[in-house]
Amino acid sequence: MGKAEKTRQLIAQKTAPIFNKKGFEATSLTDLTAATGLTKGALYGNFKDKSEIRRESFQYAMEKVRSKVRTQLGSCTSYKEQLQALLNFYAGYVLNPPIPGGCPLLNTAIEADDNDFSMRKIVTKELNSTVDFIDQLLQKGIAAGEFRGGTNTKALAYTFFCSIEGAIMFSRVERSDASMKVVVTHCKEILDQISK
Repeated sequence: MGKAEKTRQLIAQKTAPIFNKKGFEATSLTDLTAATGLTKGALYGNFKDKSEIRRESFQYAMEKVRSKVRTQLGSCTSYKEQLQALLNFYAGYVLNPPIPGGCPLLNTAIEADDNDFSMRKIVTKELNSTVDFIDQLLQKGIAAGEFRGGTNTKALAYTFFCSIEGAIMFSRVERSDASMKVVVTHCKEILDQISK
């Protein structure tokens, strides 16, 4: 990795928590220079504009989340265990997220929904990627004989993901993991119901 790429990565790493906490509109150039220790010229020497910094920061944040998920699922020996580990990851994630400020996917999705078409496309891709990941684990579990056939895996993947994201939102606002515990328990009960 060259010096320019390392600098871009450092900027993304340092600014991801700022964008995740404050959002794009509320994040100022002063916030970015303070977080990185770089001048305006150094920031814009590496990125075209604030939007490009946010996109790179969001990608950094999502890769950090994916890395933690891979670690969490790494020792699992079955697809059911992987899905349970994924649920456990989010149960712990709600009040202790990998990126300060909460779920970068949820935070960015809310902000990008109304006013940023290009960012909305990036977030939509991440949302679909996560649902597809859950769907694939369910499909592989059926193929391996862990889950009953006839399960609508895509619908269940949406149900799990949307329930978790809703519980993240509720728990973050309430500053309690009570709703997340209810949702995780319910999702695990569904996994037990479809298990052979």
